[in-house]
Amino acid sequence: MQKENIIIPEGEELLRYLSEGHAICNDCGAVMDLENDIYVCPACGSKVDYMDYEYEDDEAKEWTPEMLKIFGEKIPEGCLACGGPYPNCKTSCKLFDD
Repeated sequence: MQKENIIIPEGEELLRYLSEGHAICNDCGAVMDLENDIYVCPACGSKVDYMDYEYEDDEAKEWTPEMLKIFGEKIPEGCLACGGPYPNCKTSCKLFDD
């Protein structure tokens, strides 16, 4: 039985979910639920420990020219590779330590 409220964001919506701190399933792209320090995908059932979670997107769909216009700046190369919720990730990222 599949849940009705499965969200699989793309483009601008994906970037918004990432920047708000939501976990995205690396297998199917759905927004994951947090249950007892484990992220669980409501769409495909994939599970990952909260401490081991890292969003990986081989195609880097969220970093389109339209996204660059939204933020009004060039996203650093390391951030493009990371795929984190830029620019909201700056305070916790080692690359931005002074």
